[in-house]
Amino acid sequence: MDAKHWMEELNKNQIFRNVQKLLEIQTEKEIEKYGTTVNPSDYTLVGWLEHLQQEMIDAIVYCEVLKFKFAHLIALEKLNSDVNDE
Repeated sequence: MDAKHWMEELNKNQIFRNVQKLLEIQTEKEIEKYGTTVNPSDYTLVGWLEHLQQEMIDAIVYCEVLKFKFAHLIALEKLNSDVNDE
């Protein structure tokens, strides 16, 4: 598939547009903070893998936080439903 096809998909898919916007925001932050975007020579292969592991662990922590918050929302909804049923 060519670039035109991918741009059409991007433009008609809200999820893709959101990801594109996040990438633009992150790139702006990187340039502001570091003066550049990702540079492959910043780390060795092992360094990049370790950096990826750290990011993935952060993502796992964020998932656990969201699961915790979601469980509490469900519990609150059930409590409210039980009170309204009485």
